[in-house]
Amino acid sequence: YCPVDGKGFMMEETGEGIAGLFYADADLVILKILENNNSLLKHEIITHSYPHDWRTGKPLIFRATAQWFCSIEPIREKLLKEIERIHWQPHWGKIRMINMIKDRDDWCISRQRLWGVPLPIIYCEDGTPVMEKDVFEHVAKLIKEHGSNVWYESSAKELLPDGYKNVHSPNGEFSKEKDIMDVWFDSGSSWDGVLLERKMPFPADLYLEGNDQYRGWFNSSLILAVANQNISPYHNILSHGFVLDDNWEKMSKSKGNGIDPLKIANVYGADILRLWVATIDYQQDVRISENIIVQIAEIYRKIRNTFKFLLGNLNEYDLSIKKVIYQPVDKFILAKLEEVKNISLKAMEKYDFGTMMSAIITFISSDLSSFYLDITKDVLYCDKKDDPRRSAVMEVYREVSETLMRLLAPILPFTMEEVNANLPGKRKESAQLYDYPLLSNEHKKELLEQYSDFLRLRSDVLKALEEARSAQIIGSAQEASITIEEINKKSVSLFAKMDEAEACRLFGVSALRFVDDLKDAPKYVGSKVKVIHHPGIKCDRCWNYSDDTKEIEGHHLCSRCQKVLGK
Repeated sequence: YCPVDGKGFMMEETGEGIAGLFYADADLVILKILENNNSLLKHEIITHSYPHDWRTGKPLIFRATAQWFCSIEPIREKLLKEIERIHWQPHWGKIRMINMIKDRDDWCISRQRLWGVPLPIIYCEDGTPVMEKDVFEHVAKLIKEHGSNVWYESSAKELLPDGYKNVHSPNGEFSKEKDIMDVWFDSGSSWDGVLLERKMPFPADLYLEGNDQYRGWFNSSLILAVANQNISPYHNILSHGFVLDDNWEKMSKSKGNGIDPLKIANVYGADILRLWVATIDYQQDVRISENIIVQIAEIYRKIRNTFKFLLGNLNEYDLSIKKVIYQPVDKFILAKLEEVKNISLKAMEKYDFGTMMSAIITFISSDLSSFYLDITKDVLYCDKKDDPRRSAVMEVYREVSETLMRLLAPILPFTMEEVNANLPGKRKESAQLYDYPLLSNEHKKELLEQYSDFLRLRSDVLKALEEARSAQIIGSAQEASITIEEINKKSVSLFAKMDEAEACRLFGVSALRFVDDLKDAPKYVGSKVKVIHHPGIKCDRCWNYSDDTKEIEGHHLCSRCQKVLGK
């Protein structure tokens, strides 16, 4: 029972003095009547939490009115079974949906709005609703032919089949339902129009929306599909959080704290915005601000500059070379690339873009920029163009460039198009047309363990070199001659396979030797390292120090550079 009409005025049944008053004005009159009848125990004004309309910000009142409902009980158990079958990302979405369905009351599907998808209910003279399949199908046919406006433009009788009669309307008079369908009923049936009507695969592979849609679109779609098709409309659910401002406040027009993604794209490029999405924990609410975008731009610049270096050196790569001989360090990087690829593929399967990007960014920053690309500059710039060692390095560059391009194509599509356009040899029209890398079953555990052991040793050597610089023993690493005693001996066999030039290159020094017992040398985490200034002469071409450097035509050249220059 509700004595307030749809406009907020008291109805006639409330009696003289109250009927016709606006509900807020009626409050004082009712209080006065209670007081006059000695029925008012206490009257006090208090401040308390009260519901307000989210759009206008004005207070609401609740009215009990007749509504249409969809009964959940007959399909509740089937809904719960379907929830178990679906893959939820994040996993807590499953628990949230189970609890919602378990506790859900019947679904009120009618709404009091001026326009929308009509509830196709026609009433008889005595108020009895016409609930006949033939009538529903006739109305559906009219709407399909003429659009939903036919409901509003036609009389109730025009919406009924020709010659329709009903015992509850002896005079042949009918009226239409004025309420519209809940918009969630409308959107929740989108699987029918998008998939079934178009004869596309059903259920859908994936539904993607914000994490507020467990109560909305995910929920209504599941209910309607199970009720109609006896199956969930989706195999996978992926939900995300919302974008907040730098102060963790929700963005809104009224607050003026919204950030236009188009402005970010115009200033920084669309790939910067995409990279931000790929690096955050999108399953939670996340912040975005100018400062955050600047940080992402720095990460992007590192990725771009790495590709620029790789492709710049591949510009003259001879693809006719069929076979190259890799050094251990080349194998290390390729094994690490394989590991990063597998991490990325497994993460992508779980929509875990953050783990993927973390692996790729770490590989680019630590393994490539800070190590491999740095130590191989000597090979690229100083060896002969057709030297087998140089060809091996170039092949590693090519493999790294192409694999990273394929992995990053969905994340940074515009940048990867540029990469594809500059890859050596035959290439596809677009970076998006390559097959995505496949998960490798080849385990390179031993290589990766050797690489980790070497990196620990290298960390010790770099600390020793830095201390030698501080003590002014050397100016740069190339001035150094180092002696190493590795305590666990794990890398000794590795260096035994290399010539001295390759071994020195790994640390950026000019001379290197391993010994079993190094006295009077600083001890680091896993080794002892002694650093002295190389007694030889600096080569003017490669800048390495050597005992066999000679002066030729006014320039000091080591034996390697003499051979390269044909001197």
